[in-house]
Amino acid sequence: MEKTEYVEGFEKVKIAGVFMSSLPEGASPVVFLENEEEKVLPIYIGAAEAFSIQTALEDMPYPRPLTHDLVLKILEGLDSSVEKVLIDDLNDGIFFARLIIRKNGGVFEFDARPSDSIALAVRCKAPVYVSTDVMEKASVGRDEYQIDGKSR
Repeated sequence: MEKTEYVEGFEKVKIAGVFMSSLPEGASPVVFLENEEEKVLPIYIGAAEAFSIQTALEDMPYPRPLTHDLVLKILEGLDSSVEKVLIDDLNDGIFFARLIIRKNGGVFEFDARPSDSIALAVRCKAPVYVSTDVMEKASVGRDEYQIDGKSR
């Protein structure tokens, strides 16, 4: 059975998928993070990050390493690993994250974009957590999103 770490002030989320969302400005990729209460946190991301996350979610091999594959290879080469991702703030519509890296028993935190952090987490199966405050501010019920005619 998988051991779930408790992180005070945060909720563990799963990556529910990457989709295209219609906005007045045009279509935009969005990654959905879902908690146990089926609340969905939509985070709008760039096309390259969306492609990277989706290929990792589908375990799709790519002929050449993508940027996030390269970062993981560098971390492995330095005997380091992604321990977890903490999406910890939302300011003026911009989400903030911390990438937690473990090396030789030490823990290092890096300011990172949530999209890059999620792309790395999916590849190495590291857990993703969202602060309770951010979930309260920005999440919606999963039935509020329609994707391919289905509630999501």
